[in-house]
Amino acid sequence: MFSQISRENAGRICLAVALSTFAFTQWGYVWYAVIFDDTWQSLIGRTEGELILMASARGVMQIVFTYLISAVQGIGLLILITMARAKSFWEYQFVAVIVGVLFAVPILGNVVLFGGASKGLWALDVIHFICGYVGIAIVLYVVKYIGAENA
Repeated sequence: MFSQISRENAGRICLAVALSTFAFTQWGYVWYAVIFDDTWQSLIGRTEGELILMASARGVMQIVFTYLISAVQGIGLLILITMARAKSFWEYQFVAVIVGVLFAVPILGNVVLFGGASKGLWALDVIHFICGYVGIAIVLYVVKYIGAENA
């Protein structure tokens, strides 16, 4: 798998990972802080003021770790898409949805079952992850195939 990486497409792979990392992180912001802001805050039992204070206390490390976690997910999905030998847009999407369902549903389900989180928070998080993985797959596909014949 890694023997396929040449100097020519290494830059394209780095670009794909960087863009998918940014896209997934921003998707999380839009999902939790714009679309479902009040709902999410209610489900986690925090006010906007408390969240701002927590973010301030964590400082820049919150941003660093948020992007790092997104990068790990993007790299992981890229590896799985490559291992699946996905070529078409819909094959990329299939892998993304399967990964989202196989990982997000049970892992986040454990938070509900054993961590005391609500089913509403579980559903909100699961949908966020599945849609986010679909977004990562879109970015990976576009970067790999758009303009590739000219590269």
